[in-house]
Amino acid sequence: MHNSLSFRARFGRVLLLFTGIIAGLLIAETIARLAAPYPMSYPWMGQINGVLAPLPSVHGRHFVPGLYDTTFSFTFQRFRGQQVYTAEPGPQVLRIATLGASFTFGSGANDVDAYPFQLQSILQERSRRDGWNQTIEVINAGIAGSVAAEQALWYDNWVRNFHPDVVILAVGCAADHPTGLFQMDDNGRVTPRAGSEVQAAGGEASAVRNLVHRVPGFTFLAEHSELFNLFRLAQGEAIRHKRDAALGADSAVSDPTRPSNDVLYQELRFETGEVRWLKQRVEQSGAAFAVVAFPCRENVYPSQSQFAPRIRKEYPIVVKALHDVSAAEAIPFTELSSVFMEKASGEQALYYDGKFETHPTPAGYRVIAEGVADFLVKQGLVPRGRSTIQSP
Repeated sequence: MHNSLSFRARFGRVLLLFTGIIAGLLIAETIARLAAPYPMSYPWMGQINGVLAPLPSVHGRHFVPGLYDTTFSFTFQRFRGQQVYTAEPGPQVLRIATLGASFTFGSGANDVDAYPFQLQSILQERSRRDGWNQTIEVINAGIAGSVAAEQALWYDNWVRNFHPDVVILAVGCAADHPTGLFQMDDNGRVTPRAGSEVQAAGGEASAVRNLVHRVPGFTFLAEHSELFNLFRLAQGEAIRHKRDAALGADSAVSDPTRPSNDVLYQELRFETGEVRWLKQRVEQSGAAFAVVAFPCRENVYPSQSQFAPRIRKEYPIVVKALHDVSAAEAIPFTELSSVFMEKASGEQALYYDGKFETHPTPAGYRVIAEGVADFLVKQGLVPRGRSTIQSP
């Protein structure tokens, strides 16, 4: 009888502790949601050769309470959407690869509303209307959260294997943080670090990510819990800083909302050097290369975001740096602020307006697609005959 009572007492204490933990987590989750709706998303980040890359064959949810509830997918080829691409485009196919971060990936939009898919639809309609007699394929090779260094190596590691005719690099509204993936010599020439160094630095991050993803309930929590995603973000940032430090870069050298002018100058030296390197690799494969700069909400609408001062300060500087390197390297370049400003007074909001979520809406991605389509046509990048494309 005594043992039975002792067991019941222990069980009651354990149950009470467990109930307290659950109640505490629910209260914390409620506070997190009330404080600021934060993105929740299926985990889809992986690596190729130590460099950030989407995982293959993924279908998941991206949800921000009160703003949007979207889905996204990656095929086994690691590109967003449902389309599967042949190794080589056919003779009447014009294949465009779009590189970039979240504005290219299409955060806040379903697959078909992301700008690359809308660009494909616009160009395909123009092909029919104007008699280009070409099938248009636009590969969404965007990786949310990436920077130019990662995008350049993602192209070299993977995207170039699909032999696009045109490659578009989209650049955001603030300078990239340093990654250590590229190095600069005494003459200012920027080149990638040795693949073995990159793989070694990224090995721990990959191992930790794989281990965490195997935790029971991880995917459910990633898609439904803001509190869990705050911890995910902190963990991801810690892993990234450790990788960057292993490669000789300290990505936390300044206040991320207000970097010093010296830090900004150094960041832009690397970013423009990475653009030069990517341009050379793209043209070596026989493709055309172009750069597009996308404004953020803070450049178009009033905003109280904590990052607004940085974005408004940096965007004109980033655009000038890209304009200068594009002029020096004969890279077709455009910036889409004027296109957005023309449409900003319309009935449809072009960006979301959340504390942590200011990506374009589907209508905003339509504006990007229309602007990029006009740019490609004016530059003569489309239509583009395959007879002009050299073999890699």
